Amino acid sequence: MWPPDLSAYPLCSYFLSGYLSKKEDPTNFSPDEFPALFERYENLFKSVLHVLGLTKEALKGKSEFNFDSGDAANLESGIAMLRVVEALRLDKFLNIALVKPKKGTPGADLIGEKNGQKVCWEVKAITKQSSGRSALCLKDQLYEKILENISKARTQLDATARELQCRVKIFVCVVNWFEQSIYLSQDDYQGIVNRLEGDRDQESLKGVDGVLFITKMGQPFLFLNERGKCIDC
Repeated sequence: MWPPDLSAYPLCSYFLSGYLSKKEDPTNFSPDEFPALFERYENLFKSVLHVLGLTKEALKGKSEFNFDSGDAANLESGIAMLRVVEALRLDKFLNIALVKPKKGTPGADLIGEKNGQKVCWEVKAITKQSSGRSALCLKDQLYEKILENISKARTQLDATARELQCRVKIFVCVVNWFEQSIYLSQDDYQGIVNRLEGDRDQESLKGVDGVLFITKMGQPFLFLNERGKCIDC
């Protein structure tokens, strides 16, 4: 039966009922995963609202978290940012907040603090709506997708770091691709970071102090340079 009954999940109903009323989306909402999927979403929404200190109305009032259009890529990107907030909470970051960049200027997505250091994060979701080049191996597919976005992410991180005096800048890649999430290991993700660091002509990670991968299953892989390690002592 579609749309699914969300009466037992008030936050899911508030954030997702508009999206689910637009179309069936078995890619993101497989009936085989009900009701456990909505329980996870309900807990995620509840935790993130508490961490950010926002009402549900205030969060949905931001376009990236209003999913009523039925746009699947927007849904995945918005949920990805909420998942990052939850991952940061679990990693003991404090004062996590959404960034409010000045109108017409670039800016990162999130700021927070750990070990007395202010950090900013720019989040990129590798959505299920996209795909890698079939001729490439899984690791190279992910590397190329990151390469498409890292330059813009650097600009956004730099702008927020200057404006809000952030010592550490981290690029976050939320990997919703199933195969990469299942088959790539920590060594594979380290290899991607090493390759980005070696892109001397493109300077892919110039000024970026860390790269955080979060897989579809929620497993984090964090890689920090010497400057970034001040938050991990």
